Amino acid sequence: MKRTWSGLFPLLLAALLAGTAFWLERYVSGQATRADGRFRHDPDMVATRSVQERFDATGKRLYVLEAAVARHYPDDDSTHVEDANLQHFGKPQTLHVTARQARISGPGDEVFLSGEVRGRRDAAEGLPEMTFETSEITVRPDEEKAVTDKPVHMTRGQSVIDGVGLEIDQINGVATIGQARATLYRNTKGSGQ
Repeated sequence: MKRTWSGLFPLLLAALLAGTAFWLERYVSGQATRADGRFRHDPDMVATRSVQERFDATGKRLYVLEAAVARHYPDDDSTHVEDANLQHFGKPQTLHVTARQARISGPGDEVFLSGEVRGRRDAAEGLPEMTFETSEITVRPDEEKAVTDKPVHMTRGQSVIDGVGLEIDQINGVATIGQARATLYRNTKGSGQ
């Protein structure tokens, strides 16, 4: 009897290992092909000429984002858009930003714009028009801020400022640029410049 069990043990062990390997392969391949898309970065929605709006808890409109194409991805709940045109409604004036593409976080509290980013804030009482150009910028509508750590070219009235890094505070109407080189012109009373 001893010889029979000792001869069968390697066969039983090999069969157990083969069965476990077969079950494991079936389990893993079944998980990878699940139809819910949790393991893939595929869009579950594609829209052309889309318009997205975000409001705060009181119903105040924070921004409108128009895009040539928008794709929503369920795995990270983000939306990616092409040819983005963002209007961020802050104080003192609306901030308009265009870019080749943008990515909106799932909750909509961050809009990351990239590729030929151009921005403009209209003149307001006591403040001249402001424009800027950079490669990317993140707009945080809940905080009413826009930030980048990339090189920036800005005009404010007739003044020209080049630097690295920009923070726009929409509440106070202040734009802060790091490592700045500037040609500044004094505002003439009543000219808006």
